[in-house]
Amino acid sequence: MSPTPRPRRFTSVFTVLLVIACAGGAVAQHEGGVTGGGMIGGSTSRPSTKPPASKSTTTKKPAATTTKKPAATTTAGTSGTSKPNSGTSRPSTGTSADYYYQQGETLYNQKKYREALEPYQQAAQLNPSMSSAFYRMGWIYNDLEEYESAIDPLMRATSLVPNYAAAHFELGYAYKKLERFNEALAAFLQCIRAKPDYAAAHYETGWIRNEQKNYSGALQSLKLALEFRANYPEAHNEMGYALRYLGRDAEAIQEYQEAIRLKPDMALAYLGLGDVHFYNTKKYAEAANAYKEGLRLKPDNVTALYNLGWCYNDLERYTDAIAELRKAISLRPNYAEAYNELGYALHQLSRFGEAVVAYQSAIRNKTDYASAHYNLGVSYIALRNRNGALEQYRILQRIDSARATKLFNQIK
Repeated sequence: MSPTPRPRRFTSVFTVLLVIACAGGAVAQHEGGVTGGGMIGGSTSRPSTKPPASKSTTTKKPAATTTKKPAATTTAGTSGTSKPNSGTSRPSTGTSADYYYQQGETLYNQKKYREALEPYQQAAQLNPSMSSAFYRMGWIYNDLEEYESAIDPLMRATSLVPNYAAAHFELGYAYKKLERFNEALAAFLQCIRAKPDYAAAHYETGWIRNEQKNYSGALQSLKLALEFRANYPEAHNEMGYALRYLGRDAEAIQEYQEAIRLKPDMALAYLGLGDVHFYNTKKYAEAANAYKEGLRLKPDNVTALYNLGWCYNDLERYTDAIAELRKAISLRPNYAEAYNELGYALHQLSRFGEAVVAYQSAIRNKTDYASAHYNLGVSYIALRNRNGALEQYRILQRIDSARATKLFNQIK
């Protein structure tokens, strides 16, 4: 969705008067909202990419923008990376299969996951009923981010042992990474049926329900995750996300703050807290503080950089806004909204020529961008370039008649 303009606050009156004096009555428009950058609606609190693979015998690799989720980088649920122990013991038949399996285990425990694949495959070939070998293969493929390859061995494992909770979890994880969310949800629910206290599976179920905009359902799953694992900052973070979309702002803030208390370096919780203040409560000073801390921990979140720049513009901290918006543009060179907001900050500092360049960049990346055309016209007025302003007026007549009239009324 395109950002929509909103009125400046009363604290901006003196600045606006100064700009009017300098620009012959022309006032640029500061926009609200944001385009892109997160898994849902530009949110910054759900990552969108998986972090570098990290293995542990007690925790599952993180699973949202980001945004992302974690689209998918905010979870750290236990999945049982050690050999399964619920109805999944290796068959005693086939010593050769046993031999290869133990080779795989040795390499696995040394974290040589790629090398471990071959002996596990040999074991499964010699003993097709060895569910744990199929599970290990699927787990490793997930860790190597070869999610399509993970599906077949994990399905084999779950067909051999229907109550194999860890295998169902890994299968859900693979589907989730492939954005096959309905199948992922089914796998995580099967995991929960096999092991009702599997906190990470409840978390993942909540994550997917958030992704599917079933926020009430997400809350139910996330509460169960917290029931089975009290200190679960990722679940608190995801609850904050659901509560924000349900308009329960105070509760969302509490959940993000609890996530931060449990994990002080959790960038996504700071960014989520910023989102509540930015999108919901409109408390831009608080949003700026939260975004600033989140970006200190995760400096490459483009949407957060844009939002922080926007907040600084609203707070009349134009020099600070310019710095953050330029960072956003450096990470996403076609970010039209960031160019437009950059132009606004430059215009407010009477750097009209630079503002023109910024607005032109916004239009180059988003041709019928009405706000940028209007603002470009305003900067042309400030530069006493009447023909340039009239050209933007003619364009606006076609795409936004209200802005066209507003711009024309400022042209002398």
